[in-house]
Amino acid sequence: MWYFTVGFKLPAKITTSTIRTTTISPNSTVTNTSSTTSLSTSIYYLSNCANLGIFNSTSNTVVTNYCLWRGGTLGIWVASGSSKSISYSIKGYDDNVTYLNGTSTYSCVTFLQNITLPNQIYNVTIHTGLPGGTCNNKYSILKLNTTTTAPPNVTYTEVYNGNFSTGEYNGWYLNGTGFGKAPLSIAKADAEGCYQTAPWAGYNGTYFATTFNCGLSNSPGNLTSSPFIVDEPFLNFKIISPADANLYVEILQNNTPVITAHYNTYNISRFGVTSDYTFRNASIPLISVAGKTVQVRIVAISLKHHNYIAVTGFKMGKLPNETPGILTNLTSA
Repeated sequence: MWYFTVGFKLPAKITTSTIRTTTISPNSTVTNTSSTTSLSTSIYYLSNCANLGIFNSTSNTVVTNYCLWRGGTLGIWVASGSSKSISYSIKGYDDNVTYLNGTSTYSCVTFLQNITLPNQIYNVTIHTGLPGGTCNNKYSILKLNTTTTAPPNVTYTEVYNGNFSTGEYNGWYLNGTGFGKAPLSIAKADAEGCYQTAPWAGYNGTYFATTFNCGLSNSPGNLTSSPFIVDEPFLNFKIISPADANLYVEILQNNTPVITAHYNTYNISRFGVTSDYTFRNASIPLISVAGKTVQVRIVAISLKHHNYIAVTGFKMGKLPNETPGILTNLTSA
């Protein structure tokens, strides 16, 4: 079963006719003095993209709709519902440009990102995946509206914006200036030589949170996720961090640290080439907070010269995914 919501009802097509008349001079002799040509044009009243929602409760199904947008910024909301994941796209009908194309495993309705679109008609599509979603709401959803910020104080079913794929800190809370105003783009950093010795490596995503500011000086700060419910035994992610007591990742419950993990990703030469700019796999066991509502906080207090922390790809899993040798200290409250 699937359906979509629109701003206006789509009527049947309206056909218009154009009359073309042939002018005849008085002294001419002709069999036909005029001709009529009918040109059929399909005209539809399209929904407004600012009030478009596509809903689908059937797995492995594609649903497409069209909408009209006069230009500006929209908020994108998604949910996989009873599916393990959905893929989605927004494509311009006039310019044939794909403005949004990706996948999501957010089971319940979640703010995804902002998107700025020019004036034209758009083809909006979702493709549901295999059964297995965990949300009580069974519908897979792709919704567009003018609410362009993640709502505060929302508890999610997974780490919201865990890989910073929106290019913004949507759903994360900044304290201090250490992590900047937005995540760092790996492609942009590599293109501009934003590193000291070698390009960034070990992560195939697009953005990461870091206190590294493409220079020699770093600032302290904290970055805290939105609350989420622990339904898997491990939190897996990617990290770059030296041995520094002031750089670590912790799990908060009721704003209180209950698990603290320190890493040294430079201390693994026997497992491969050591690099200051290579992300390593890290895991934090969550068994002690199973079923609880928690948050992730990345901490950078007083930084030593050249020291920094970089993280991305936070996602809960049934198994740990950690590079041997990088975890130096794990404590629980």
